[in-house]
Amino acid sequence: MASSIRKRQIDALKHMLNLNEPMSMYSSGQETNWKILVYDRFGQDIISPLISIKELRELGVTLHVLVLLCKC
Repeated sequence: MASSIRKRQIDALKHMLNLNEPMSMYSSGQETNWKILVYDRFGQDIISPLISIKELRELGVTLHVLVLLCKC
C-alpha cells in the first residue's frame, strides 16, 4: 500500500511540474517549456524524497531555487 501512495504522490508532482498537462503530451516529443521551480523548506521536504534532480531536468525544470524566509 505504501508504494501505491508513493506512486500517486510522484504522479501528482510530475503532473504539477508538467503544468497540469497529461504526461503523454510531454513525452510525445513536443517542444519542452523551460521551468523554474521556487520552493521553501516545507516544499523541499516534500519534493526531495519523491523526485531526483535528474528527473526534474527531464521534466523541463531548468532552475530550482530554495527560498529562505527570515523571521526578523
